[in-house]
Amino acid sequence: MTGEEVREILKKNGIGLVELADNLGITNQALNSRFYAKVFKPEYLAQINEVLGRDLFGLSDTPEKGQKILDIRVCAGSGIGLDGNENKVLEFVNIPAFKGSYGLVVYGESMYDKYKPGDVVFVNHVTSTRDIDFGRCYVVITPNDRLLKSIYQSKLGDEYLRLCSYNTKLNPAGDREYPDRDINKNDILYLYKVVGRLEREQL
Repeated sequence: MTGEEVREILKKNGIGLVELADNLGITNQALNSRFYAKVFKPEYLAQINEVLGRDLFGLSDTPEKGQKILDIRVCAGSGIGLDGNENKVLEFVNIPAFKGSYGLVVYGESMYDKYKPGDVVFVNHVTSTRDIDFGRCYVVITPNDRLLKSIYQSKLGDEYLRLCSYNTKLNPAGDREYPDRDINKNDILYLYKVVGRLEREQL
């Protein structure tokens, strides 16, 4: 595996290189220099897997069952991330393009019709809010909420993010039924980038 291939896998999985370098105990410059290698050293791959707590590069001897679809409702619930054993697995699917991702079932209609109730979104963990691609959809977990939203810059300042619903339906009073909201970055416990989905009919 080349260094460039490793970089692409990290990017696809939403791994921030600056924070990864910090976790590895090396400088960002030292990490970048590894990506120029024609063959990325296996021990470096193992180190990355160890600090991330998951096997991004297929080093494990255990055969992959595929992607877990977890019994966690997006747009309902709160507080816990996706990596722990407390999350019940509904089923496995094997989609190579989503390797390393988790599947979550969509509930509610705030993101209709981009994501419909019953769809499964596949997400990758994002380690830093600095790595957010504005305009993309994310699962945002706080102590009180678990939200599927598009993220944009907030007018309140750099310490905030704007969470936007796709559904612009109005209530009888003429207000948006699913209004946008601003959230302080410090309130985010876990952040996951949506990398794909399966519609209900495809499951």
